[in-house]
Amino acid sequence: MLLKKLFRLTAIIVHVLWGVVQVFYYIDAKKGIAEKEKKLIKHWFEVFLQKLRIEKIVHGEFSSINHLMVSNHVSWMDIIVLNSIYETHFIAKSEIRKWPIVGWLSANTGTLFVKQGSMTAARRLNETIAQLLSTGQCITLFPEGGTSDGKQIEKFYPGLFQSALNAQIMVAEAEIVIQPVVISYQHNNQYSQDIPYIDDISLWSNFWTILGLDKITVDVYFTPKIPVANKTRKELSHQALQQMQYVLFDKP
Repeated sequence: MLLKKLFRLTAIIVHVLWGVVQVFYYIDAKKGIAEKEKKLIKHWFEVFLQKLRIEKIVHGEFSSINHLMVSNHVSWMDIIVLNSIYETHFIAKSEIRKWPIVGWLSANTGTLFVKQGSMTAARRLNETIAQLLSTGQCITLFPEGGTSDGKQIEKFYPGLFQSALNAQIMVAEAEIVIQPVVISYQHNNQYSQDIPYIDDISLWSNFWTILGLDKITVDVYFTPKIPVANKTRKELSHQALQQMQYVLFDKP
């Protein structure tokens, strides 16, 4: 078991360092990320999933143009999973910006950071998101405000849903939509409490545990799109949560 973990850890370290090299030489988020660079980022995350020995299964249809994707949040792996499927800007806590390597990589691949508890920062972020959506880009956020155990979805914070409404006003001729996404992990075809990154578990402890797991699968469900026109942010938040809960609790 130890040798297996060390082997996988070594492969991931090499892959992360390769990502640093690619970002350093080819990508500058401040100047905008070109289509070719977006594909490079997506491929890097696809390979990362392979290094973690995770099988990805995608359900439903999606489009990342003029879309605000909202997802439940189970693990630090969620960002890797979603980035391997579609090209997007993520919303993340400002603390992540300070993480060694990961923070730098995130900042230079289009992640937007928000200081929790700051109304001014949230308002500015809403303006930035609206601007990006109005130019056809995709944004992904985790409206629970933290991670959950994957067996339930916590209450949503509707504040950042306002950005989609603002974007619709900015580009009245285009349809801005929200698409709820559900991420569900299994180990050996059943729920495992080893996968969620919750409670007081450290990032390293959770990462080390996952390195020893085989047959991890992640199901990603894209639920129906929600047009934002003529709705309030609370209505959008409520409908998104309902659709996601249906996938977890009521799907056939």
